[in-house]
Amino acid sequence: MTRLLFALPAVLLLAALPACASLDDLDTCACVGDECTCDDAPTTAAAQWVKLFNGKNLDGWVSGGDPDAWAVKHGEIVTAKPGHGWWLRTDKMYRDFELELDFWMPKDGNSGLGLRGSSGGDPAFTGMEVQMLDTHGQEPDVHNCGAVYEAIAPATMAVNPAGEWNTYRVRLVGDTLDVWLNGEHIHDAQKLDDRGYFRKPEQKMPLNARATTGYIALQDHGHPFRYRNIRIKDLSPDPEPAGMTPLITTMNGDTPAGWFARDDATWTIEDGTLVGRDGPGHLFTIDDTYTNLELRSLVKVSEHGNSGIYFRVEPNAQIPWPDGYEAQVDQHDPKNYTGCLYDRCWPQSGPGKDGPITRDEAWFDYRIVVKGNHIRTWINGVPMVDCERDDFKSGRIAVQGHNPGSVIMFKDLRVKKLAE
Repeated sequence: MTRLLFALPAVLLLAALPACASLDDLDTCACVGDECTCDDAPTTAAAQWVKLFNGKNLDGWVSGGDPDAWAVKHGEIVTAKPGHGWWLRTDKMYRDFELELDFWMPKDGNSGLGLRGSSGGDPAFTGMEVQMLDTHGQEPDVHNCGAVYEAIAPATMAVNPAGEWNTYRVRLVGDTLDVWLNGEHIHDAQKLDDRGYFRKPEQKMPLNARATTGYIALQDHGHPFRYRNIRIKDLSPDPEPAGMTPLITTMNGDTPAGWFARDDATWTIEDGTLVGRDGPGHLFTIDDTYTNLELRSLVKVSEHGNSGIYFRVEPNAQIPWPDGYEAQVDQHDPKNYTGCLYDRCWPQSGPGKDGPITRDEAWFDYRIVVKGNHIRTWINGVPMVDCERDDFKSGRIAVQGHNPGSVIMFKDLRVKKLAE
């Protein structure tokens, strides 16, 4: 049986907390069901509050629409051209975090706070949206202020009347969400489960199939909103470093710009997602100078699908399988499953030792770090492979279309070259 795993801190196992324990005193652990491991996990006490908005400019933020639609005035982020800004997102991804911000809205105002969204598509659905809406005095539902949009209604309607400031505090760790609005606990340890839909209840889009890491974002829904005092405490077991470079941007003919294809797989970019169909075939970066690197991506594969992320790789003229290391994507191979280094390295301990911790048709995040002969992989922040290999010294990055019928999807595929 396949299992979906998230990195959970022991703090969320509330029944196990000693009476004197503080939220910031406990380690971040990896858990499956009732079993948790905390080896080498950072403590949340080590995480520090960091300003996401410096009060002066939009450094650290990226506009998904007209850049001039967002501005900074009097120490606040404002929608300068309402209706033209789409979403304003951070330039770094966050999996587990505590977040605080203030927001002001006009009468009938509508906006949202995006969590774990991707750079392409609508963050309200690639990740999730905590609604900002002028619904003071109304009954809670899945559309009103405080709701996880089209998924979970808030416990109470805590939003202030239009024209007054409001404060959100959000804690999202693994598959557990807590939200406070103006000091009221409107989401108490809500699980990211099979709730959620897209526009209509019959169009299911479960929270537990959406991105497991992503950007923090603010929505421009066509109304003059103001935001201030935005800060975050990154609780991720593997925080994203600065300097990650996107590898997928635009198409250049039949392949993404900066890549070339070999063999039978077909590739498209659909709503910001790189989609590979059928195969066998591979997509290679034109840049062939990758030696030491950190590689991250959101990944989803079709039912019984098969794929992989290659590094230090070169095409092979004789057969479709290239020469290089492959970080496997397969939930059904009992030996070489997602997180393994194909036919070379496997998890030796922890939750991934006995099989995949991911499932088909659900997004997960892959992290690969290679330095010298030391290779490590993580899935959803959970350590998988940690080994030493000397097979390949340098090469390209590639993604795989494995066989007819397989569909593989990548969002926010990013790389950072590391020093020797």
